Amino acid sequence: MDLLNDPTDLATRWQTQLGPLAGRAWPIRCSLVFSPQEVVALRLGLWPQDMDDRWAIWLDPQGVLRCWRSWTSQCLYEAPLVLGADGGAACPVVHVLDDPEHYQRSPVDGSELDRFEGVLALVLRGARGAATPAIASVRSSEL
Repeated sequence: MDLLNDPTDLATRWQTQLGPLAGRAWPIRCSLVFSPQEVVALRLGLWPQDMDDRWAIWLDPQGVLRCWRSWTSQCLYEAPLVLGADGGAACPVVHVLDDPEHYQRSPVDGSELDRFEGVLALVLRGARGAATPAIASVRSSEL
């Protein structure tokens, strides 16, 4: 079976390789709110298909959103979401890896939140009406 042409198998393969945020974490309060369509996109995830794809992003069945660097499989962001009855979700806090050996966190919380939102935009652009489907591979060399 061709993993590049079967997004389900690609997601399953990545899910077995990736773990939770490990090491010191820096909590940052945030007030992100996701629509039901965005939650669906986050549950489908964004799965790297080649070395140009820098991020893996996925909302797991327990409601924890994680973002990993695909090259290292290191989880940099972990955010437990509060799921709403309407299918949407709120993100009251994001935990950021605070280990300079693996990731240089911004010393300014607002700047780190901007980075986090930029990473999430890679998967959410499809749910927000752009032409790129949420599960498609998106080049993220700018992040």
